[in-house]
Amino acid sequence: MPPRRLLKLKHERTDLGFLSASLSEDGGRDASWMLRVESPSSFEAFHDHLADGASMALSMVTRDGEQLRGEAYVSSISDGVETATVVVLAGAGPLRRA
Repeated sequence: MPPRRLLKLKHERTDLGFLSASLSEDGGRDASWMLRVESPSSFEAFHDHLADGASMALSMVTRDGEQLRGEAYVSSISDGVETATVVVLAGAGPLRRA
């Protein structure tokens, strides 16, 4: 399935600002998903979750208005000095439509 762009992204009740965010879903039996986020600055919350190995509760709104919720683990963080920070999250279970 092609990636879908996000309009809004929240961790619990906190809005996470981003330059771009795209959601990719496998759509198969396991319904795996991945989220790639480009941030204008370093995300300390992502660093903390990566170090702790803790999942993040996320809610998302796609550009076509679909509302989604799910849990994800931080897979990688690429800190950019002159560019955006890129964070890749892997879904921990299926996405739920709200």
